[in-house]
Amino acid sequence: MSNARLQQHADYSEQAQHYAHGHDSALTLRQHAGRTATTQGAFFLPHLQRGMCVLDCGCGVGSITLGLAGAVAPGQVTGIDVSDVAIEQARASAVQQKVANALFQLGDACNLAFPDGLFDAVFSHNVLEHLDDPLRALIEMRRVLKLGGVIGIRGSDMGGNLLAPPEGLWHQWSAIYEDDWRSVAGDSRFGRRVSGLLREAGFTDIQASASYEVYGDIDARRLVSEIAASRCRESDFVGRIVASGRASPETLEAMRTAWLAWAERPDAFFAIAHGEAVGRKA
Repeated sequence: MSNARLQQHADYSEQAQHYAHGHDSALTLRQHAGRTATTQGAFFLPHLQRGMCVLDCGCGVGSITLGLAGAVAPGQVTGIDVSDVAIEQARASAVQQKVANALFQLGDACNLAFPDGLFDAVFSHNVLEHLDDPLRALIEMRRVLKLGGVIGIRGSDMGGNLLAPPEGLWHQWSAIYEDDWRSVAGDSRFGRRVSGLLREAGFTDIQASASYEVYGDIDARRLVSEIAASRCRESDFVGRIVASGRASPETLEAMRTAWLAWAERPDAFFAIAHGEAVGRKA
């Protein structure tokens, strides 16, 4: 590998560290892998057509990207991410599912390695809320869009999350999690800003909406509880929380136990709020 490639690889690795969820956490490897274009990309799919060239910025493990590839086939979808782990998993999934029109590579949403006006559409899901300068990324996305091209952005917003019952250590955990997120990078309540930032970046014909990802049945609740419980023992999160004094190891362990018990409660409910918007490059 050349010196330039080694430096680029090091830059991506450094960026990957500024991700509150952790690229190799249970949240990323389990919950994110279950995302689909028909669910998380539902607001964007009506704007896609066969033969389009699409960019997925921050594709993660590629589960949404592969669905986008199906929507525009025989057009090509390129997924980029700063995480080696995610890109390797995305490539493996494309081979396993025999999706030939999806390409995955390391890339930075704030410094896109593509010429102006290359793509018919750009998509980004749960990425901009982890950046300290999401406007810069949107300006880059606009640059690589063709005139008349469409962009779709979806971002989470912890300020709109629904968590029941109203009492319990899981609420304390959520507050600590959100505080940690902001200390690492980004905005944990980004969803409400999506349409405004698209406008600020120069996009027009903006259509804003919102949606929830709901975890109401027992299997879905157990997934949430297991992921939250795992986070209480994952070294990146635990290290930051303990070092900052937000919680002790003993408190995190109590939260872990509380989350596992939460899933079995008949009154347990969790839903993640998202803001989303579609715009055009005029």
